[in-house]
Parts: sequence; structure tokens; C-alpha cells
Amino acid sequence: MTTPPSPFENLKHLAEQGDPTQRAKTVGAALQAIPELQHWLREIRQGAVQEMRDEGMSHADVGKELGLSRARAQQISEGRTTGKRAATESAEA
Repeated sequence: MTTPPSPFENLKHLAEQGDPTQRAKTVGAALQAIPELQHWLREIRQGAVQEMRDEGMSHADVGKELGLSRARAQQISEGRTTGKRAATESAEA
């Protein structure tokens, strides 16, 4: 893959570093930080959904706007996880 997915186009410079050792180290550090990145992105999404709710949108309206079910919109606004991540988080608790 020579082009990153569209939300991450500004990371293309990682693939363009000249020194392969430094490139591997930099990308390795980025890969290690992915769980923290996911947590940060989930917090941003949760905040945005909460703002939509504060503006008077119902969970159903939020879900429709974001292409999600009403239930998933509610889960996001409450910070609840689903699927494999939820199973992993409850096993760690």
C-alpha cells in the first residue's frame, strides 16, 4: 500500500522517510500507539454524539444522521463498547 486510507493521509510522510531503520522505528512506535489512538478517537466521537444530544437530537436522530442504529448511537453517547472490545475489556476488569 503506497497511500494511506483517507483519514490518515497526513501520515504519508512515515512511508517517505529515507533511512529504513528510522522508518521502521517510527512506524513501530506508531503501531504500538494504535490502542491509545483508538481510545482518543472514541472519546472524540462520544463527545460529538453527546453534543448532538445536547442540541436536542434523539438517539434515533443521531443514529440516522451517522448511519447507525438508535441503540448504537445511545451506546456511543454513554461510552459503552460492543463486540470483541467489550468482551476483552470486561475480561480485563
